[in-house]
Amino acid sequence: MNIFPKVGVDKIKLGMNQKDAQAISGAPANKEKAEEEEIWEFDSGLELSFQAEDNYRLSSITVMDPTALLDSKPIIGITESELESIFPEFRLDEDFKQDGKSYYADSLQIMAWVFDGEVFNVVIFPEYDENTELPIWPA
Repeated sequence: MNIFPKVGVDKIKLGMNQKDAQAISGAPANKEKAEEEEIWEFDSGLELSFQAEDNYRLSSITVMDPTALLDSKPIIGITESELESIFPEFRLDEDFKQDGKSYYADSLQIMAWVFDGEVFNVVIFPEYDENTELPIWPA
């Protein structure tokens, strides 16, 4: 599984509609529907989030699969110190103490969540237009 910053994971691209996303990823193991969001969970360690504010296009992708690669390097399951040394673009965003830490790489539009000293998951976001604050979907 390859993570492509600001684009997606493998053939799943940010900005896809639900029909196209399901054609590539198959049926999710679970769907959670809230007022402003629908989240699809897959046994493969992926979560796809479709936001109402984005007309239910694929707004973010959460990756929990330890085989996932970012820049040809594993990221899920590495230690916090490895995250800082292997991926120096990640900076501590917030420390929630016993509830973990969030790191963010602005240049990549990726957030990494650290629990118990290891990267638990990463969340991939699209790039946003600075003036309109709207997502710039990958081609």
